[in-house]
Formats: sequence, C-alpha cells, structure tokens
Amino acid sequence: MRHVVPSGVLEKQLFTALIAAEGQVESRGPIRAAITDLLSDVPLRSQMYSWQLARELAANGDSPERQIDRLRLADRIQRHFSQRQVITIYLNRVYLGENTYGIEDASRRYFGKHALDLSLDEAALLAGLIRSPNHNSPIAHPDRAVERRNLVLDRMVADGTVSRAEADRAKEAPLIIKQTANSEATYDWNRCGLKLVSHGSPTSTTIRIRAGENPTKQTPVISFEVLESGEVRNAAIHRSSGVADIDNYALGGVKRMRYNERPAGCGIIESYATVNIDLSAVN
Repeated sequence: MRHVVPSGVLEKQLFTALIAAEGQVESRGPIRAAITDLLSDVPLRSQMYSWQLARELAANGDSPERQIDRLRLADRIQRHFSQRQVITIYLNRVYLGENTYGIEDASRRYFGKHALDLSLDEAALLAGLIRSPNHNSPIAHPDRAVERRNLVLDRMVADGTVSRAEADRAKEAPLIIKQTANSEATYDWNRCGLKLVSHGSPTSTTIRIRAGENPTKQTPVISFEVLESGEVRNAAIHRSSGVADIDNYALGGVKRMRYNERPAGCGIIESYATVNIDLSAVN
C-alpha cells in the first residue's frame, strides 16, 4: 500500500531539492516542448513532470500512436493541475529504490520518519535517487549516494533556494540509513518514527597510516541499533576505510549520536551510517 502526502504537507525543501536534482518545471507545454526540443541541439536541465506522469499512466508501447497519446495526456495534466500539484503527484508516485514508490514510503524506508520530518540533507538525498535509484542506492552504494546528495545541495545553492552555509551543514551530516524495512501497515510511524536529536564528532583528530594498513579511499560505514530510549547501541565497523584511525573517528561520531525517545513497543531499529570524512589527504 502506497502512502500519499498532500501538497500542503510536503516541505518546500522537497520541491526545491527535486528541481535542483531533476530540473525546473517545463512551462512551454508538452506538445510544444517536444517539437522545440526535436529541433534543438542544446541539452536542457529541465524535467517534463507531466510527461513523466503520462508515461506511467498511459498504455504501454512505443508506437507513434502511443507516443501521441502520452503527449495528449501530458498536455491535459499540465492544463488541469498547477505546477505544485503536478510535482506533488510526481513525488507521490516516483520510484526511489528498494521496491519503494513515493516520497512518504521512501522516507519511512530509508530514514524511519515521515516526509514532513525530513531534514535538508535527507530531502536532497531522496531527490538525488530519482534519476538512478539503484546506482545511487544509499544501502548498496552509500558513497555514491552522498556524492549525489552533495551535488543536489550545490545545485540548490546555485538556484538560490538554500544558503552556502545551510548546504555545508547538510553535507557534514552523516548518512544514516535504516537497515530493516519496517514498512508494514501495522507499524505505527506516528508513534515510532526516528528523529536524530544530535550528532557530533571530535573537532580534530590525527590520522596515521600504520604498517600493513591499506587505505581504500572509501568512507567507513558504521552499523548500529537505536533503542526506544534514543540511545545508540552496538555500533561497529560495517565497512572499513582501511585505516584504523579513520574508522575509530567515524565510530566515535556515531556513538555520540542521540535520537528522540520513542514509546514502549516501538522496538529496536537497525541502521547504517556513512560518516563523511575527507580522505584526499590520506596517502
């Protein structure tokens, strides 16, 4: 069962993150845009959201007749709905990996919270998944997911929707992904959703490469459990960077994290965290 979120509930940063990741809303109309783009050799960073919806809703097939049917449907969608409504419908239907469709179910799957409660870094990460959810999966490829998230944040700065300081703070946030998929209808997300209260790492550290260590140039991934009290337990190295000092730095940051206290019966949630560390100076 998909969960639909009305436009009035979605945070503005979700819309701006989507536009940063996939492009501005096309204003020319699907039929006019299709003809114009065929005659132009200039690639545009714009996304025809009504066209994407029409492709999903219309009958399958690549015949000219089917393509025309989709263009007509896209044109009807754009004429009958506002831009915000079109994007809201799109966000509620788009595939975001892990057999998850829509921004609400993806928020629950990856972060254990409602779409309304997404932080800036989380909104940017989900928007970055749309183009290639498997390639940029935060579960299978956390490094790619962080790289794509940071690109979306940079584009949001260029678009003027967030400040450079806000984007830099979002980039510093650890990527924290739920390991388990508690997406059953019986799971009470209103009571049991996760919310990160605080996270932190030592302000400075000395990284030494010891004999026998082999830096892999990949960021470490930490596995951990979140108790109902909000305490982080059983934090351990899931994927090593190849350097003990880097791994211990990341591990210490995760152990310092604290979540909101959840009611009894919510249970323990297993998660991963990819801790962003600049490895460029490691030789």
